[in-house]
Amino acid sequence: MRKERERLNRFTWLYFVILFYMVTDYTYAQSKKNNLNRTGSKSDIQNAMFEWEVNNDTFYKSKNILALLAVTGLIFNTYRLKQRNDKMLYNKQLEISQQKEILEKLLGEKEWLLKEIHHRVKNNLQIVISLLNSQSSYLENQDAFIAIKESQYRMYAMSLIHQKLYESDTLSYLDMSWYIYELVKKMKECLDTKTKINFILDTEKVYLDVVQAVPLGLIINEVLNNAIKHAYPLEEKGNVYISLKNIEKNNYQLIISDNGIGLPEDFEIEQEKSFGMNLIVGLSNQIDAIFEMDNTNGLKITVTFTRNTEFKISLDNSENI
Repeated sequence: MRKERERLNRFTWLYFVILFYMVTDYTYAQSKKNNLNRTGSKSDIQNAMFEWEVNNDTFYKSKNILALLAVTGLIFNTYRLKQRNDKMLYNKQLEISQQKEILEKLLGEKEWLLKEIHHRVKNNLQIVISLLNSQSSYLENQDAFIAIKESQYRMYAMSLIHQKLYESDTLSYLDMSWYIYELVKKMKECLDTKTKINFILDTEKVYLDVVQAVPLGLIINEVLNNAIKHAYPLEEKGNVYISLKNIEKNNYQLIISDNGIGLPEDFEIEQEKSFGMNLIVGLSNQIDAIFEMDNTNGLKITVTFTRNTEFKISLDNSENI
């Protein structure tokens, strides 16, 4: 590029030198002609005029040729410079296009790997669930049987997250309103036919990454299981309310409540040996959430947390199951 510009500058300089030479020579010829008119004899003047006309004609022809050569050289050099610029632009565009293809390929491979990871985790959890189910059929101790079943529910709660991530296009974010709906649907399928619990959902489309989705999913699973097991001991009808909403900016609140018998009045989490309740508190701490419990007119669990990353929230989705 620099050499082409220098060449263009040389042609431009040559062009103006030629023009200067032509103008100077023409001025000298005119001066000579005027001197002859003033001082020479008639025959001398005629001969000089003839010679001047011949020289002048030759001069104009030479001038035109030189001017044509200068202009041609200038045009040719400009054309070469344009060609050079076009070639450089084409090479740059080609390089950008190739880099874009490489990045798209790498992104595709990354997405495929993430899908494969979620798929394998889901399959592995399903295998563990099947193993626990097989093991439970050989148990005679009721407490051990219940512990195995609860572990299966926890495994399913995690498996459901990886299943959704595997099936979605985002791979990193999960719609928790969909997750809650599917989890409650599965729990209703596993309920005893004598148990008549109505689950009422009031959730927004809240998108969370895996780091927060898994602990929150386990919290929801644990609270719902506790409500199913303990809130209605006489198998009466009951309602379980589940709410997940944005309360301000990037802060969200999960509320799960029931109208059951609640916890004993002297219940203290620190003093109880309840694995489920301690798990809920531990998972809340894991996502830096504020855990609150209200034992008035049934049990109400509130978990307030801040979402890890900014992500647009869609319209609310309220429905009953």
